[in-house]
Amino acid sequence: MSSLRLAPCHEAERAQCLVRDNMAADYRRHGLEWDAEGFHSRWQQWCWRWLESVEQESVGQRLGLMAWNIDAQVLYLRELHVYSDRQGRGVGQQALALVELEALRLGCRYIRLRVLSGSRAEALYLRHGYQQLRRDPTPGGWVLGMQKALDGLELTA
Repeated sequence: MSSLRLAPCHEAERAQCLVRDNMAADYRRHGLEWDAEGFHSRWQQWCWRWLESVEQESVGQRLGLMAWNIDAQVLYLRELHVYSDRQGRGVGQQALALVELEALRLGCRYIRLRVLSGSRAEALYLRHGYQQLRRDPTPGGWVLGMQKALDGLELTA
């Protein structure tokens, strides 16, 4: 497991490739199609950050990507993707810790997200205290709306 930092992402095409590639199997399983136009329409509305390593031997190496937006006191985690060769090494777990700190720093009380049922991401979010609020059908499963309250968490970084 490596330590992470957030770095601005201004590369829409590289971000889209990572998101599309990571979501391909889940989209197929759910009977969904990639929407490039929708991705680009949301690009300017969300805060995009690379997940970069701060380990001495790999400083600045990109391990993944996150995107979010804020409405009132809620941070909406829109994207969290780890490069396939880095999955299963705790990067997603560290990314969630970073976004929780960012949400606290920005005065948010909750983090909300949507995830496809049966995905590895669903299990990650459940392990880290996210609770299901709703579910909406897809042709092959559900889109789950999840939330984590940040009450009791402290800004320590």
